[in-house]
Amino acid sequence: MNSNTFSTLNRDLLLNQLEEETFDILVIGGGITGSGIALDAITRGLKVALVERYDFASGTSSRSGKLIHGGLKYLQNFDIPVVKETGRERDIVYKNARHLVYPIKMNFPIIKKESYNLVTLKAGLTLYDRLAGVKKEERHTIYGKKNTLENEPLFNSKLVQGSGVYVEYRTDDSRLTMEVAKTAAEKGATILNYAEMTDFLKDANNQVKGIVVKDHIDNKTITIRAKHIVNAAGPWVDKVREKDRPVTGKYMVLAKGIHIVFDYHSLPVNSSIYFQHKGRMIAVIPVGNRTYVGSTESLYTENMDNIMVNKSEVEYLLGCLHDMFPTLNLNIHDVISSWAGIRPLIGEDGKSPSELSRHDEIFESDTGLITIAGGKLTGYRKMAERILQYIEKKEKKAITPSKTDHIKLSGAQFNSAEDITSLTTLLHGRYIELNLAEEEIYQYVLRYGSNTEKLLQTISEYNAKDLNLEERNILAELAYTIDNEMVASLSDFYDRRTSYLLFDLDKVKRSLEIITSEMSTILRWDNKKREEENRAMQYLIKRTLSFKD
Repeated sequence: MNSNTFSTLNRDLLLNQLEEETFDILVIGGGITGSGIALDAITRGLKVALVERYDFASGTSSRSGKLIHGGLKYLQNFDIPVVKETGRERDIVYKNARHLVYPIKMNFPIIKKESYNLVTLKAGLTLYDRLAGVKKEERHTIYGKKNTLENEPLFNSKLVQGSGVYVEYRTDDSRLTMEVAKTAAEKGATILNYAEMTDFLKDANNQVKGIVVKDHIDNKTITIRAKHIVNAAGPWVDKVREKDRPVTGKYMVLAKGIHIVFDYHSLPVNSSIYFQHKGRMIAVIPVGNRTYVGSTESLYTENMDNIMVNKSEVEYLLGCLHDMFPTLNLNIHDVISSWAGIRPLIGEDGKSPSELSRHDEIFESDTGLITIAGGKLTGYRKMAERILQYIEKKEKKAITPSKTDHIKLSGAQFNSAEDITSLTTLLHGRYIELNLAEEEIYQYVLRYGSNTEKLLQTISEYNAKDLNLEERNILAELAYTIDNEMVASLSDFYDRRTSYLLFDLDKVKRSLEIITSEMSTILRWDNKKREEENRAMQYLIKRTLSFKD
């Protein structure tokens, strides 16, 4: 056994640490919010634990629009503080995770009978540039109709009146979440996935002092004790609160959104596009040889652990695309993958649905359970800071700022895009015997960052086996993610660590048999476990293209 604190092979060690130590802060939930809290807390010198009932980012944090928004849409509601904070946070996330967060040109067309015209869009983008502290080279440009149609010939010339082009940032949301959690672990936090909180422990004064946890890998049950317990379970926060006491006052209202994926040749836009359709915002984002589109939004009251894409939702997005790009004639058979997610909005007893809050909020029960809910991917760092400051205030300590604004995440030891290119070239030369194209290594660097050499070393170990190059590479990638990124299931690997499930379904199908066999060997699965995993993965593959009527 190695000493890696983020290895599935070290679960016994982590379980012992969780049970034997008493923590300053225990976080329930391994999404971006909970992971961010763990990182902020450990950098303040606190003893920190985090448990996640499934995998990191297995809920909302892997099913977003995969954009680090600068807060432009909040301008419509004149939410100036949010625009300021979100714009600045976007820049911090970019600096601290440069291999996972990329600036992209976003084309915002002005559409007849929608909210914006050339004057209001110019005013809005100018104000946004100033409030969000946008760098000079990334400030917006306004185009008239002629230049707009030259920039994007696919636009509907009868609808589009002009456009504004500004910079947004695209990310891999699930990897960003995982790297935040991993960075916290590298700094000393004790973090474990597949560890479900099943009950609270309370002292004689009815104050929460710990939790009971079921380990879903080895079916063990442990108890963890902590001074403060933070419920950061995203859409599931009320499920956690119910184990403490009945939920009153503020409660979660769930909003569902879906995205659909096309082969790039089916939707060959020249750049990313953010357009209004009957008041709703729709994003069209090209990523390599794919283009994804979203999102819908509707209230959701069904099973949170099995969120299906409805056929009507796909048809709605196809209708939006047809209006914007009428020459493409896209239909449901052109969709090659999809995903659905939910985000928690905050409702309150006595308030109407129109008063739902989209901001993050903190509330505490009389037993001392601290809950944080709401918020956005971009604002995870500030949410963490607010929780830690809340705890400082509770302990009557001096309120201190977060230190995470200058902490680079695991794998993010870069200061510029040029550093990423330089590392790619260096690794290509150093591992020339692996017969990897420079572009292949570049894609690995965009996924694993400055940790990529560890992956290439693992590929070297598999090089002597009787495998074709694709089999060798993906088996090594699996082994690397088990030992360095806490992969414990097929879906961890195919979905949240590599996104092959969302963007390369054929690769999943080609490799599933050998990946299942290799995981069975490394993790010592018996035949029953192997069959369970295979069935679960087959279901996920089917679900990406099965739309509920």
